[in-house]
Amino acid sequence: MMISKFWKALDELTDGGSSHWGWQQRLDEEWKAVAPFLPATGKMAASLPCPHPGGEGCPRQVIIHGDGTASAICGDSPKACQSLEVTRDALRIHALDRRSFAEALVKAMELQPPIRNLAPSFIQRLGTRERAAGLGVPVFLCIPGATPKVTPQDLDEILETPTPVVLLCPTVASLPSTVAEPLRRHGVTIMPLAANLFARGPGKFALTPQGDTIMQDLLGQLGDMAAQAKGPQRAWDLPPGTTWEDMTIRFTSIAWINVSVGGVTRAFEPDAFGLRNTKTQETAFKEAWKFFLELGVQNGRHALHCANSKDTQLLQKNRQALSRALKKAFGLEGDPIPVVKGEYVTRFVLSADDLRQGRQGQTLTKLR
Repeated sequence: MMISKFWKALDELTDGGSSHWGWQQRLDEEWKAVAPFLPATGKMAASLPCPHPGGEGCPRQVIIHGDGTASAICGDSPKACQSLEVTRDALRIHALDRRSFAEALVKAMELQPPIRNLAPSFIQRLGTRERAAGLGVPVFLCIPGATPKVTPQDLDEILETPTPVVLLCPTVASLPSTVAEPLRRHGVTIMPLAANLFARGPGKFALTPQGDTIMQDLLGQLGDMAAQAKGPQRAWDLPPGTTWEDMTIRFTSIAWINVSVGGVTRAFEPDAFGLRNTKTQETAFKEAWKFFLELGVQNGRHALHCANSKDTQLLQKNRQALSRALKKAFGLEGDPIPVVKGEYVTRFVLSADDLRQGRQGQTLTKLR
């Protein structure tokens, strides 16, 4: 079901908070769909809104009686609206749980969440809708509320993110012009949730056909941009959500590796990573590839320090070069070869068992 009343309420309420009575008055049949995002805060309402624009005595003030019942009484004289007899539960304040709300959006839009938990901010990054691993459209969320307080720094992250990029907000009227205009100039696609998302059950969202078309068009633009980009192309566009831990690499010779992800295996030479030394001879490799071989022989582990500082610096340089080459080739986020307890340790499974035997092992010894 479409939940236009809920999106409008997020625009009108500061911090998305109101009494249980107030939410039900606003939302009517939409309440059940969004109730999981509106938990009780433990606070009680001291007043309830009036049905008419009122005078000095508005809104209706809550009086708790000795027997535990409560009334909301109009203070105008003569009274502009009827008094209400309400339960204490009706007075409980319910506010938007931004974490569970964001998680539902991430699931509905099939986003890969950011690799770190971001602190709540005026504009929050939800994640990325990926076309392939590490190649996707970043998606942000903004719920300004009735009285948005914006600083220039609030826009920094989204304005520094290369387009295409999406910003979700409750309605077309959510963003003040001081926010919307610089975002549009940057090329941000502003997607009002009221037109692009619907509730498919309590606490569950899904994209409307219009919302899905917008995202597919942006993913198509991203693919065109990647195809037209100058420089080396990716070695393999891995499935969305792939991480380094999902990968296994096995050296089958000094110049070939088999890379396996999700039951699919592909073979690559050093050229795919820019690690063949073309200035010398066809069979020569850059030092970073030799370091890769050393890691393979030691099952993905290598001491952090060498016997002297010069060799240690060279080792660090080779590790950095190999990490950059792997990230560029596969598009995955994060360092593939972090430091763990005084060692370089690959996040993927790495082996060179085939190089420990026969002629390949002798050749590897010469490379050392």
